[in-house]
Amino acid sequence: MTKGGATRLLLFLLLLLLLHLQSLCDQLANQYYLNKQRFMLEILHHVQEPLLHEQWIALGQRIVSDKSQYVHYNDHMRQFYQLLSTGRLLPRDVYYNPQQPEHYRETLGLFHFFYNTREWSTLRQNICWARLHVNPALFLHALMQTMLKREDYQPLIMPKIYELLPAPYHSERVVREASKFNYINWIRQELMGSGNESHVQLVLPKRLLPTNMTADLRGSTSKWSDAMSEVQVLSLKATNVAEEKLGHLIEDHGWLAYWYYINMGVDLQQQQPETARIRDWWYWRLGQILARYKLERYGQRMEYKRLSMSKEQGKSHWLTWQGQRYQPEGEATRQHLTDLLHQLELGVEQAIATQSYRLSNGTVVDLRKYQNWLLGLEELFPYDLSQLQLPFAGEPQQLLELHTMLRQPNFYSYADRLIRAYRSFRTEFQPSYHQSVRPMGMSIQEVSVDPLITFDEPVDVDLSNVLHARNFYYEKHFIWPHSLQARRHRLQQLPFAITFHLESNRTQSVILRTYLTTFGGAINEEPFYQLDSFLTILYMGNNTIRRESRDFLGMIGDHISYTELFHYVSLAEQEQYDFPLNITTPSCGFPRRLILPRGGTAKPLSMRLLTLATPYTYKARQGQEMYCDFGDGISSWDELPHGYPFERFVEPQELIGSHTFWQEVELQHKGYNEVEN
Repeated sequence: MTKGGATRLLLFLLLLLLLHLQSLCDQLANQYYLNKQRFMLEILHHVQEPLLHEQWIALGQRIVSDKSQYVHYNDHMRQFYQLLSTGRLLPRDVYYNPQQPEHYRETLGLFHFFYNTREWSTLRQNICWARLHVNPALFLHALMQTMLKREDYQPLIMPKIYELLPAPYHSERVVREASKFNYINWIRQELMGSGNESHVQLVLPKRLLPTNMTADLRGSTSKWSDAMSEVQVLSLKATNVAEEKLGHLIEDHGWLAYWYYINMGVDLQQQQPETARIRDWWYWRLGQILARYKLERYGQRMEYKRLSMSKEQGKSHWLTWQGQRYQPEGEATRQHLTDLLHQLELGVEQAIATQSYRLSNGTVVDLRKYQNWLLGLEELFPYDLSQLQLPFAGEPQQLLELHTMLRQPNFYSYADRLIRAYRSFRTEFQPSYHQSVRPMGMSIQEVSVDPLITFDEPVDVDLSNVLHARNFYYEKHFIWPHSLQARRHRLQQLPFAITFHLESNRTQSVILRTYLTTFGGAINEEPFYQLDSFLTILYMGNNTIRRESRDFLGMIGDHISYTELFHYVSLAEQEQYDFPLNITTPSCGFPRRLILPRGGTAKPLSMRLLTLATPYTYKARQGQEMYCDFGDGISSWDELPHGYPFERFVEPQELIGSHTFWQEVELQHKGYNEVEN
């Protein structure tokens, strides 16, 4: 190499190094960001209690009324300001539910007072004002929507909803035990050696479970010990309430929160250029939740094909954040939803019988012509739950609360009927796919799966927001000296991999989709839960592809707690930690640990894995739905509907051929100690 060539190579390598360093810097937080992040964590601390932070109290005396400080000043904001001026805002101590019309209208107004601000200073003042004067649940709903929708504020990390409002996600016993816990008395008893009568214990040596976090944020190589050095970790044993066999799924905080986040994501979209795709996606996610629930029932030897309604009103073990007891479902609610579903089913049946549909404007359209079937689909099947306004939603009911819907068994009965009607309509009117669905010149020869092992894993869930706020202030200064964690058990599985053996007569790209289903039965009566979909390249001849479960699309792992997040920010402000902007997990990702139903104990649970290959048409798109942001559309590999081919009822022969492969699998459930050892 010549001297000139060596110099150019050196300059090139130096440029790569500088670009790499710049990339690292772009992924780290600066002080400007950290100040915003600290504000957000402090303002949300004990959001259900009156604000005690003097700095934010002083800033929040007035809402910003100067219209020039907003990008838009719309009718929602005018109506909200009129409610404010006439003293008609929802009181702070009233149960809030956005399904109630009056509550939702007020939510829209406050959301726009947040979302439409021009500057951070205006938003911060409005947040402080609302934190002082607005119903806490309404305030949190509007603020959460703003943080999800505003691109410039999306890097700010919101603690998980079950940490901000823990009460709906934990049993009544846990909430009451935590809320009556007196930290000062507990310290006094510990120092005097007199013991304490609570179920709260100091965790020594200090640690939180699980320890294997994303980016090793709780590992031995992290700054965790430095960040948490001044924090006492307290643990409250929270025995899962499992009156039925499905408690490990429907009471799981990740399962419940997933439904909350995806519905928050599709609500209040400012721009919806792809409404049809969002509808496809929402019904696919609802169908996936239903399929996963049915697989759990299958594993527990319960009826799963047709879900019947239950009219029994058992005792509720859950409370709202105000301490009100949830009822599973009111009679008026049940009758109203049953009538709505009956009208929908009749509408679908009539559309199929007449091949036409009368739109809301009175126009009768032929569903066989043009894209008219999409007009019928749009009117028959709304997807934004905020449009389901119910005058009796002001009573705490699990079925009408995004935090608790998935805990109510009748939710799945309603969902079952809704999905059947949706698939019936698409089966009748959906035209042929625009692309080929069978790759040419390839075949799936074999699929092998690592052992599928589930187990119950101990986990700590942050309950600090349930404690009294006064214990976090010393001489009017905010401090965070202790953290209360609920120790509970959750369903988990060992990591596994799926290995595919394929043959191809040429180089080509294909999409491989994998579905978990029951051991047998009629195709359209069985649940199919999609584990994964991914793009891969096949070369001429034999191909072996190994796919790890940790890489499955749309899945997320664990995140650090509210307490840890605050102290990591504090450490970064002291310039003792380089705070990464990806320190938490996407809110609209599905918990990876819940993709498998609980395995058998004495005898393994027998199931099947379906692998389906489709051609890659170079129409892939990248969206931000994992972060609950639908402004740029939704990620997809191709132009096939989300959930293909189960967005409709399928013909059995569609799942037979060289592009498919059925593999029997077994799921085993083991004890935690067996897995650890």
